[in-house]
Formats: sequence, C-alpha cells, structure tokens
Amino acid sequence: MTPDSFLARFSHVFWVDASSQESIVMSLKGISSTSAAQDFGVDGSVGSVLQWISFQEEWLIVFDNADNPSPEVVAKFIPPGNRGNILITSRNRFMGRVVSFENGIEINEMEEPDATVLLLKASCLDPLPEHLQAAKKIVNELGCIPLAVDHAGAYIEAGKCDINEYLRQFSLHRMTLMSDVTFTGASNYDQTVYGSWDLSFKEIARRAGGQSKNAQAAQAAILILEICAFYHHSNISRDIFRSAAEESRKHVDSEVAEKLPQAISSLDHTLLALDNDGNWDDFIFGQGIGVLLSFSLIKRGQSSQMLSIHPLVHCWSREQMLKSEQQRMCQMGSIILSCAIPWRFTTQDYALRRLIFPHIKANELYGSQMGLIKQYYDDKWRKFVLVMEENGDWENAEQLEVQTIDMRKKVLGAEHPDTLSSMGSLGRIYHKQGRLDEVQVMDASKKLLGAEHPNTLRSMANLAATYHNQGNLNEAEQLEIQLVDMRKELLGAEHPDTLLSMGNLAATYHKQERLNEAVLLEVQVVDMC
Repeated sequence: MTPDSFLARFSHVFWVDASSQESIVMSLKGISSTSAAQDFGVDGSVGSVLQWISFQEEWLIVFDNADNPSPEVVAKFIPPGNRGNILITSRNRFMGRVVSFENGIEINEMEEPDATVLLLKASCLDPLPEHLQAAKKIVNELGCIPLAVDHAGAYIEAGKCDINEYLRQFSLHRMTLMSDVTFTGASNYDQTVYGSWDLSFKEIARRAGGQSKNAQAAQAAILILEICAFYHHSNISRDIFRSAAEESRKHVDSEVAEKLPQAISSLDHTLLALDNDGNWDDFIFGQGIGVLLSFSLIKRGQSSQMLSIHPLVHCWSREQMLKSEQQRMCQMGSIILSCAIPWRFTTQDYALRRLIFPHIKANELYGSQMGLIKQYYDDKWRKFVLVMEENGDWENAEQLEVQTIDMRKKVLGAEHPDTLSSMGSLGRIYHKQGRLDEVQVMDASKKLLGAEHPNTLRSMANLAATYHNQGNLNEAEQLEIQLVDMRKELLGAEHPDTLLSMGNLAATYHKQERLNEAVLLEVQVVDMC
C-alpha cells in the first residue's frame, strides 16, 4: 500500500505533537481552529475537540514523538468511541500499554541492504561496485542506525570527504561527526545522531534532579548507563551486579586488608543493596533498567538477565561524560567486576567468570585509552589473575601476578604465606606458557612454598602423571609413593586426595605388571571409598 492510498482510506488525519502533555493540549487546540471543527461548533476546549473527532468516520490520530509523557497521560487524550484509528510513535516501549503490546511494532536498526541504499541515496552516489563495497563497511560501523547513516551520507554529499575516506575520519572524529548540526541529513529530522540521545539523557537527568518518586529510578538509570559504558557493549548480565552485591558480604583477611588496599572497601553500594537475608535487593537496579529501556538506551538480550547497548550508543554514553567522570566510572566499573568474581569452582562460578572476562578486557582498554593510572587493589588483582588464567590470557595474568608479588614482598615480606602463594601461582602461569617444565615447577614450588604446601603436592602429582604417560614408570612410582605417604600424614588416610594418589599408584603397578600389589592397593581404595 502506497502512502497516498493509505491516507485516502481516512476521512480525517490528525497529527498531535505528543512530546509533552502541554504540546498535546496545544496540538488539540490547534485542531479546534480548523474550519471543519468550527462548523461543528467546537468551543476550543480539549474535551470538545476529542468529542468532535470521535464523531468522524474512519479517522486517524497520530500521537508523534510520545517519549516523555507517561502512557496514562497519552491515554487521557484518546478520542472516545470505536470509529477511529490511533498511531503512537515513541521510544518509550511502555507506551504499548495504551494500545496493548501485541499491537506494538518495535522498529529496530535497518537491514544492511536498506541502510546501504539509504547511504548512497543521501550521498548522491550511483550504486557502483566500489561505492557499494565502501557503503557496506560504513553502515555496519554505524550499526545500521538510519539517522547515523543519513548523516554520513549528507557529510559525504557535501564534499567533506570521499566515501572511501569516511571511516577513517569517523574513527578519528566520531564525536564531531555525530554531533555536527551542519549535516542533519536529508531526513529533515533536524537533530544530530548524538543530539537525539542527548535529548533522552537530559530528560532522565531532569527527572533525577527532581523531588518526584521517579527521581531515584532516573538516578539509578544514569549510574547504570555510565558504568556499563566501560564494559563490553553486549552480554551485560544482571548476575554481575548480583554477585558483586552478595560477594561483598564476605569478610576479607584482616591481616592482609590492614596492610594492602582492598577493592571491596571502595565498592559503591548504590545499586548493590542487600535484603535481610543477605541476597541482592535489585529493586533500585530494576527501576533504573526500566528507565533506560523506556528511552531505548539499553536493550534486553536473549534472556531477561542479559542486557546490551548498541555500539554507537555505547560510544556516545562515554563521550558525553566529562573526563573526570569517565575516569571515576571506569574505576567504579572495574571494582564492581572484581567484587563480582567468586573464588569458588562450581559450574556456575566458572560460567560467571567467563562472562566477566570480556568486560574486564573492555574496561582495561578504555582505562588505557584515557591514560587512567591503575590503582593497586590486592583482592582485585588476585581475582583478575584467576579470570585471566582460566581464559588463557597468560601474558596479562603474568603481569598482574608479578605486580602482586612485588607489592606483597614490599608490604608483607618475602616469606609471608600470601607472597609465597602468589609466587606459586606465577610458576603455574609460566608452566602454562611453556616457560617451565613440570620438574622446574615442582622445584620452584618446593623452594617458594615448602615441600608440604598443597601447590607443591599438586605439582608432584602432575609430574608423576607426566612420567606415567611417557612410560617412565619407575620415576612415576617413586613420586606417587611419596605423595601417598605425605598426603596420609598431612590429610589423613581417608582424604579424597590421598585416595586419588593411592589409585594412581595402583595404576602404575598395573602398568608395571605388578598385579598383586595393584589389586591390594585398589581393594584398599575401594573399601575406604
């Protein structure tokens, strides 16, 4: 259906500026001054206008740009009766309550082919192969946002750069290009890309500064948006904030905490309140998310626990902050990530740490770009090392562990158990990088941690397994006998680690064809299990 045929089906089409309650009233009063309304005897009041509209046959009323009023406000101005049609345009998804959500259509980003056509049209360029190739790269970088694509086309059409040079200029001058009112494009929207989001942010800030019940929700929305600006733009999980809140209940080793700075002591609890049972009270957080969803500044992912931000909105949310605020939010985001990391090893804990890893990397990248000086927090460094080890980021894990060892040596002393533990961790990192073999790891662990330290015993077990797999059965047997004896003495004969060592020794006997000894040991293990 063409636009003309679409409009032809209606006897009257009424256009209402719904950006505020005042603009709705003004638009309806303007309708009352039309000759058709005057002939009917409309007296200029809003009620009289709505009554007149309702008497018309097959009318259409468009409430345009209904972002700021609540759904209840717009609902008050809907003409009575069932003869007409209502169209509401809004970035506030909760406006769907007015006409029922099943009748709402969410307009997402354009598809790449449509965005490419729009860019070439706005650029006044023919769809030549070289133009199409460059245009595809541009629209993908812009996330296929129509207004951004339109602005880019206007910039290229004005002769400011060739289509092949736009992405380079965009990477160097993104904020200027997205905020330049000279290139509002052919759409006549009269708003820059960043300017459209600035309007939303200003409205949220206005609410946050007021005294209404919505102030707290708006304040939370701003805080969430500015923290997440320094995370990766996708897979921002509520579980990160839940874990940060609930892990913060736990006590830190008092001796270490007294001598070394702890990130947990700097944690901002505004979004991380706990209920009486010590579980995360996400009421304030949920209110803030609701505000951001209503302005389309954040999106839900595949599940309600996952959130995402459009890459261009993500850039804008950082760039609209003052540098001092950028640094504060980057640091706050990093502390929340560190406090969210559990020092447990269930399936859920591993999954959460994998989820957190990209956000750590993004946060550190943004901090580095700003020249943010890293502040040492002992608990944060150790947790980040754990996450990096598990995700194979050995180089950065090594750097953090070396810094931790230096700080712990300086403050706690070289012989302190926590210093020795970090040294053992560094040995494991070197080994994973292929810079130490199993013998060196075991020897280093014995020297740094002592022969009876759990890390040393694990190194012995790893070396014994390597000997076993290589067929060096005598060497494997000697180490396994030592392990069985030491674990019996240190842990007890019935400890799982002791039984594991006994089982490994039995397997070595079996491979040596010492079957009687293998059976005797295996029977002991089975009975004790």
